[in-house]
Amino acid sequence: MKDSAKLKLVPTDPTTSPISATPRRPRSAVDQVLAIDGGPPVRKTPLPGPYPGALLIGREEERAVLEVLRSKSLFRYYGPGVLGKAAEFERRFAARIGSHHALAVNSGTSALKCALFAVGVGIGDVVLVPSFSYVATADVVLALGARPVFVEIDDSMTLDPIDLRRKLSLYDGPKPKAICVVHLFGVAADMDPILAIGAEYGIPVIEDCAQSCGAMYRGKTVGQLGAAGIFSFQLNKVITAGEGGAIVTDDPVLYDRAVRLHDHGNHRGNEGAGVPMIGEGLRVGEMTAAILLAQLGRLDDILSRMRIAKRWLVERLGDVPGLQLTRTPDPEGDGGVSLTFFTESVEKTTRVVEALNAEGIRVLRQYGGKLLFMQPAVRSVNLQPEPLCPVSTDLVGRCVFLGLTTTFTKRDLQDIVTGIRKVMRKV
Repeated sequence: MKDSAKLKLVPTDPTTSPISATPRRPRSAVDQVLAIDGGPPVRKTPLPGPYPGALLIGREEERAVLEVLRSKSLFRYYGPGVLGKAAEFERRFAARIGSHHALAVNSGTSALKCALFAVGVGIGDVVLVPSFSYVATADVVLALGARPVFVEIDDSMTLDPIDLRRKLSLYDGPKPKAICVVHLFGVAADMDPILAIGAEYGIPVIEDCAQSCGAMYRGKTVGQLGAAGIFSFQLNKVITAGEGGAIVTDDPVLYDRAVRLHDHGNHRGNEGAGVPMIGEGLRVGEMTAAILLAQLGRLDDILSRMRIAKRWLVERLGDVPGLQLTRTPDPEGDGGVSLTFFTESVEKTTRVVEALNAEGIRVLRQYGGKLLFMQPAVRSVNLQPEPLCPVSTDLVGRCVFLGLTTTFTKRDLQDIVTGIRKVMRKV
């Protein structure tokens, strides 16, 4: 029996759960003492790390790598026997996302740079970004010579369309060049109002899907909703080759500009498609593309495993006092990448994170619990004036993050529930 079939036996009905049916010894008073206070931990061995695609790497990836090595052609555009793995991945990835064009590049950061450049972001321009994300979201804007304007997040931990409209209504400078929406932690942002605002102001929307490959919003895969979408294939992403990224778009002009930026101004095989320009070396290699092809074949299985695990956890944690699950704008489209929840205060969140880790349940305050403009790299450019995002500050300060993965067993999931219930009862 395949692993995916085994995992799909994880039931949603606790009365039929092998976990529920497993005899358990009565809990003693000692069991209920938090590990941080000297009691026994829920787990003595670590949970599997949050590496969804990486933990499933197997023979398909090995065969793909050996095939490219034996061809002696590791560069995508020429060699003694180029296999065309990069071009094949681009075709298949575009089809999977539902876009006309896909371009594979060497990282998710490069993908975002290509997408923003493609819509015209350059020196002195403004890009609206969420106040909470990985540092690359602001890094890329700054590297292009532009300035990020930070928008509040809401209780989905993604960009708040209400504050987006407010920021635009108050902005009195030249029209911003782009709105960058980050589908954070596998959850799609509320795209309908965001796209409507972008259309109203004539500003293209770029979707950063680095953490959310395969997530959906109202029946559509993220990445195909805005002017362009970007993906990351770094090690802890949904599918991975260790590094790598991709841009998707339906717009042939944006596609041409992205291609030319990533390959020193070239558009090999289609030089007449656009305008010559200066570019960089952001290309993907055949080895990376070959691994990504194998991983792409696993994508539906990866998503199924994580979604099942998250549903199982959500059903058993929704009634825990003092715990508020983060909102998902489209629950059916959730990629299942993470479980995130709020506690009542920053102080309690700090204590909960410390206590859960002592119980063997690996959680954290993602990005150190800091907003994007408080990250050291972004602070180093001395953006003035420093933005104020009080809602985001509150939400991020109270948020606990648990990364999910593809190899959780039922016992792992039960331990997570046991650990969270134990800690939330005592902290």
